[in-house]
Amino acid sequence: MKISITDLRQKVLTTFADKGFNEADANRIADVLLWADMSGVTPMGIAKMVGSEPVQNEKATAPVEIVRDTKLSQLINAHHTAAPLVCQQAVDVVIQKAKDHSFGLVGVNNTFCSSAALAYYVDRIAQKDLIGIALTRSAGSVAPFGSADPLFGTNPIAFAFPTNEEPIVFDMATSPMTWTGLILAKNRGEKIPEGIAIDSEGNPTTDPAEAIKGAMFPFDHSYKGSGLGMVVEIMAGPLAASAYCDYKTYDKDYGNLFMAIDPELLVDAKDFKAQCSDMAQVIKASRKQKGVDEIRLPGERARAAYKEAQKTGMVEVDEVVLKELGYL
Repeated sequence: MKISITDLRQKVLTTFADKGFNEADANRIADVLLWADMSGVTPMGIAKMVGSEPVQNEKATAPVEIVRDTKLSQLINAHHTAAPLVCQQAVDVVIQKAKDHSFGLVGVNNTFCSSAALAYYVDRIAQKDLIGIALTRSAGSVAPFGSADPLFGTNPIAFAFPTNEEPIVFDMATSPMTWTGLILAKNRGEKIPEGIAIDSEGNPTTDPAEAIKGAMFPFDHSYKGSGLGMVVEIMAGPLAASAYCDYKTYDKDYGNLFMAIDPELLVDAKDFKAQCSDMAQVIKASRKQKGVDEIRLPGERARAAYKEAQKTGMVEVDEVVLKELGYL
């Protein structure tokens, strides 16, 4: 249903305030969640405030700790700090390191809730004329190719590239749907598509409740999707000093990895941006397949939705989520 962005933000801020978050931290988390809803990426928006790991329920056990720091990199122990908040901090750091030294790498561990839409973070990096890359691993929900055990998380990966216009942003999960999507389907009493999940006994299922107990397949049902999920598991797991392949207890931490690259390491940054802009135009002007009205670039639909939400002041939010949060 449609709801005022101003009203929704105030409700979200009130929820976080009631949970003990200060105003500045609540606003930074709200920025991430509302960006997703405004961009039409609803499973990554305030839906992250319901389900199995509500972001507002995260209670830091200690201040955020910088475990290792170099001129190019930093490793952050979140100590249970809400992931969207500490990931904002990580992006601040990775941008500064790339601005100072042309490259930045920041890992985050010891978070126990979703970081939400990775597109938000890489877009922030690209807005600074840097190439942004982000990876996240989470508790096991996806079975590797040929396996019946949910060893990998939904494991999204995102890229953003600066252009002379808006950044080109690509954000995808290596699973066929998000974990939050499964939770929402279960809460709505809906079925999930055939062929994307198995139950705990390895049997095909369209019941989201059984899929939650079982496993999803990689997004493409092949070794390629499985391999990409494994890459994310490694990069945002062991490389970020985080967990990996946890599916029996679901009590291990999420991991995040952020990279920022200055194109000037290899080419003139102005030329790079101009060529990325030209590439986008070439793709959009290419011949359309039969039945295709428009060729869209990755992230283009989300950006259009965001601008429309800004224009109207209204945002589409899942009614089930609003009711669970007590906003209706």
